[in-house]
Amino acid sequence: MARLSFLSTAKIEAGIIKNEPDGSGARSNDAGAEHSKLPNFQDGRDDLDIWLTRFERFAESNGWSREKWSSSLCALLTGRALDCYGRLSAEQAKD
Repeated sequence: MARLSFLSTAKIEAGIIKNEPDGSGARSNDAGAEHSKLPNFQDGRDDLDIWLTRFERFAESNGWSREKWSSSLCALLTGRALDCYGRLSAEQAKD
């Protein structure tokens, strides 16, 4: 039982489980609320391919619907990556 408590605490601290007021510890599917747990892409510091892989894994592990990925992604991009994203058509940005 102590191990379960430790794992639950670790997941809450890692942002995997939100501490709900009703005590349910329900997993969040709200990409907008969870994207703040990911650091912004920093142009010149981060490798874009590695950062995008991290973003995708984070989104999948948090149960985000793919329809919400685009809006969360654009909120985390900076610099040239954001410029490139901004030049995409609406249809391309959803893919």
